[in-house]
Amino acid sequence: MRAAVVGGGVIGMASAFALLDVADSVEVLDAGVVGGGASAGNTGWVSPSIATPLAAPGVLTLGLRSALDPRGALVIRPSLDPAWIAWLWRFARSSRRAVYRSGVAALLELTSRTLDELDRMREAGVEFEEHRAGVLVVARDRAGLHWFEKVFDELVPLGFPGELRHMTGDEARRLEPALGAAVGCATRTTIDRHVAPESLVAGLADFVRARGAVVREGVRVSALRRAGDAWVLEGDTGEVARADVVVLASALGTVDLLRPLGLKIPLVGAKGYSVTLPLAEGLPTMPLYLCEPKIGTSPYAGRLRIAGFFELGARDGAASPLRSRQLVEETRPYLSAPIVADGDIPAGWAGFRPATPDSLPLLGPVPGAPGVVVATGHGMLGVTLAPATGVAVAALARGERPDWIAALDPARFAR
Repeated sequence: MRAAVVGGGVIGMASAFALLDVADSVEVLDAGVVGGGASAGNTGWVSPSIATPLAAPGVLTLGLRSALDPRGALVIRPSLDPAWIAWLWRFARSSRRAVYRSGVAALLELTSRTLDELDRMREAGVEFEEHRAGVLVVARDRAGLHWFEKVFDELVPLGFPGELRHMTGDEARRLEPALGAAVGCATRTTIDRHVAPESLVAGLADFVRARGAVVREGVRVSALRRAGDAWVLEGDTGEVARADVVVLASALGTVDLLRPLGLKIPLVGAKGYSVTLPLAEGLPTMPLYLCEPKIGTSPYAGRLRIAGFFELGARDGAASPLRSRQLVEETRPYLSAPIVADGDIPAGWAGFRPATPDSLPLLGPVPGAPGVVVATGHGMLGVTLAPATGVAVAALARGERPDWIAALDPARFAR
């Protein structure tokens, strides 16, 4: 079996890793550089404890209220585009409690497998930066923790194996001395990890290359064409690859590749921002989730990344100095040491996460296109779900239909 993966982000590279076990040859094609998309700027959390759908009761109302607030943590931009209106209508329907709870269960099927697969990657020889300190969720008061505790309460009855450790502000400061006096309480998740996402993607790319896979950058795939029992991947200059199994993991670019195959998927870009700073003395050594501003921080070797915001309907992917400054300003009250001088705040990073209306990935075969597999739409959970997604992709390449991804059928919106 010849396998081709379109997209060299964390989903594509995790898929390529898993395909090594089932394919005779594996080829990865990326229009830019490997890991150059959302993998380049996120916090790298592998966080089953907070892997729940964004489409939740009350979220649509909150997002629309923030539509005109340039500083909102969750913003839904208004538009008269019929496709955007249809997406929002589906998002609203997916935010009903019964649908939301089904989504929680569907994501748990993935997260229950992802840590073991991440371990398998390391044991196989993939080199990447990883930390196992959990996530420290901090708030000014108990009301700030309410959302997070509700999320966890949804997971536990479904068999989630993690646990929470509640603590006062003083207890949290003893655990993480970088926390400031504004922190009134905290909860620590024990099962979560974080990786340097760039290192994970680069480590996977190095590993699959060393095992004989071909990784090609700067190769844009614009169409798929059936040729006998194989698929021809066409680019700007004609044929760029040929394969028996094609995995479409090119985020928003997957939409245009699927349309000629008869499958329309409701995928939009959700813009996020981050700023990466030197990890100076006195800054956090544990990943933090700041409840009130909804900001995450991740310490890496010599670096501290601060990330946040979710803009649905954003029209460009440019970084914003204003958003970078906001990330720093809203993090400062939670810390005891200065982060960075105002004049030294970098421009930061911005990028799009592929988002579906029900906040679940699109993972499965394409009807009427034997051998074509979709693996996109992971939203903010790309790093968390990537290892398990790779496992599913390998099974799909063998012609299997794992029951644990049934709810993620990419054709579910066509029904």
